[in-house]
Amino acid sequence: MKNFINTTPHPITFRNADGTEFTVAPCGFLLNATPKETDAGEKNGVRFVRTTFETEKKGLEWLEKQPADALIIGSIIAAQAYPGRVLALTPAKGFERVPVNEKRMNPDKFTIF
Repeated sequence: MKNFINTTPHPITFRNADGTEFTVAPCGFLLNATPKETDAGEKNGVRFVRTTFETEKKGLEWLEKQPADALIIGSIIAAQAYPGRVLALTPAKGFERVPVNEKRMNPDKFTIF
């Protein structure tokens, strides 16, 4: 069994390739990041920005205390802020475009930055 740690505020239901499902509850720590905008130009009176997400000290401290074998799951924003350390979810096959309450996630494939 993989050691998943869920830093999102909601339970995550995973679906294995064989159709079995399991849920990982939130761990109680919400891994946050701070957005930072940089100017990316302008066209026809419209301003463009690039948004990046910066780590937060308490998030870095929390990550340091986690077991080495842990797979830390967070939001897409957290995955961008903590590249290579935090995983973002991908949907299980057939669950790509369903309402959130029906969503099932792939326990064997994640997005990283």
